[in-house]
Amino acid sequence: MSTPRPRSVTLGCVYGGLGGLLSTILLFEVLQGWGSLEMQEAIDASLTQLGADVGVDALLPTLRWVVMGLLVASIAATVFAFYAARGHQASRIGLSLLSGFAAVTFVLSGVAGLLPALLAGLVVYLLWSAPAREWFAVVNGRTPVSLGAAPTVRPGPGPTAPPGPGTAPGTVAPPPYDPVQHAHHVVAPARPRPVTLALSVAGIGSALGTAACGLVLAALVLFRDDVVRQYGENDMLARQVENAGMTPAQLVDVGTWLFAAWFAVSVLGLLATLWALGRRPAARWALLAVSVLTAGVAVLGVPIGLLWLVGSIVVIVQLMRPEAKEWFGRA
Repeated sequence: MSTPRPRSVTLGCVYGGLGGLLSTILLFEVLQGWGSLEMQEAIDASLTQLGADVGVDALLPTLRWVVMGLLVASIAATVFAFYAARGHQASRIGLSLLSGFAAVTFVLSGVAGLLPALLAGLVVYLLWSAPAREWFAVVNGRTPVSLGAAPTVRPGPGPTAPPGPGTAPGTVAPPPYDPVQHAHHVVAPARPRPVTLALSVAGIGSALGTAACGLVLAALVLFRDDVVRQYGENDMLARQVENAGMTPAQLVDVGTWLFAAWFAVSVLGLLATLWALGRRPAARWALLAVSVLTAGVAVLGVPIGLLWLVGSIVVIVQLMRPEAKEWFGRA
């Protein structure tokens, strides 16, 4: 029977997950309208109030990277909240660190950020309260300090079989032969659910990435002149070129290199997933490294890479669970 989850853990994970989800939606909308006239006017007004002698055009690329980093953090907080509610210790630590960072950031933003800062601080408090600490200790197989060590019970002598015919009185007869006990066949342990989920997400994501990026990369290489011409003639594509501050040819070249990197990482992800099916301990570390690379490339491809970014975080969280470590370690 599973240990009931305390209310403090439930509330902390709900607040952290909802905060991460709302932040993800808001930051995604900001990136969708990046470079618009309204955004430039808002940034220019903020710079004027601060008295900063910096142009909006020079600041936009840096701010875009900051927003993309915050988007990754908000997605990670949402995923961490889900798995922390299931007792995952690393997710609890990750959600606490991100909530602490959010609290400091909101405090520095001024009076308007006081309430979000208090909520972020509340998440940290709830996840590390006494009931939460005891529950995470029990779920992860440790004895809470407040409960003390479990008493050790030593088994007493078992019942002795009555002496059979021809057995001297006072001697103990040997136990009967049990063929099941003397069998030497070894049954391989079943694959844990976290490993199955990690391999499924990594395999499907890598296969989709390989196929999609391969097709796009082939089109960009084989029909480069046609694509450049479309960026110059199509109004929507022309606005993308203008917001990026590049020429159509430069933007196509950047896209080609990005999809080439994504294709290479997807192929590595497929190979690492197939290798991990053999329960090699080194394969787990290889799949973790490829997942980190995939997350980095997916950030550059937001919003298209948003799905792969979430998948990479899920794979990393699942492979860091104790069941996954034990399964790969017993290979």
